[in-house]
Amino acid sequence: MKTYEILGINIKDHSVREALHKTREYLSYNVPSVVFFLTREVLLAASDSEEHKKFIEEDAEITMLASSDIFRAANVTDKGREREIDRNLYLKGLLRMLSKEHRRIYLVAQNPGQMESLKTVLGTFENSLQVAGVFEEAEKVTVEDITNDINTVTPYVVFAVYPANDGIDFITSGKKYMNTRLIVVMQPEMLNVKEDGSVKNGLMTKLSGRLFTRIAGKYKQ
Repeated sequence: MKTYEILGINIKDHSVREALHKTREYLSYNVPSVVFFLTREVLLAASDSEEHKKFIEEDAEITMLASSDIFRAANVTDKGREREIDRNLYLKGLLRMLSKEHRRIYLVAQNPGQMESLKTVLGTFENSLQVAGVFEEAEKVTVEDITNDINTVTPYVVFAVYPANDGIDFITSGKKYMNTRLIVVMQPEMLNVKEDGSVKNGLMTKLSGRLFTRIAGKYKQ
């Protein structure tokens, strides 16, 4: 594991091999652990919140970078890690593990469109996953409602899609009540991938990455 500081946040970065080893360990525990994917949007939002900054630095058991340009914002050059991130190798490895071991999973998304995209993305990596339940949020739905539904099927892993700090709020509100081994929080932008599951780096993504790098650079000055 290596640690980088971006926007005043100390980020723990695990290689794919290290993260998968730790994930397998957490799947043997009877209390839920958290894998939290970090995007530019998450880091920008967390830089203004001490609570969310603490979650990223201390509370999430594993943090994974969802975008390799975060490295550039930290002035780090690691071509091997950049390839791992751009090819989504941790997510691929995790889903392969869950499929091989017949682990039940549960999906949470904020709307039907996100849910369909989540199913498509996970199916791109592995088409024999055991989906034990799904929950599409609607008006007046609470974290308690979602947690109660999760606990009726007791999945090994919960995959949840939430934008920016909403995912942190979901975890801090419901984690201790969930009967699951692992909670994986993804960001909506991660649902847009290539046919092989790799991260899409279109023009707008590249422009956003350059802007983020400038903002992170000014923060250090």
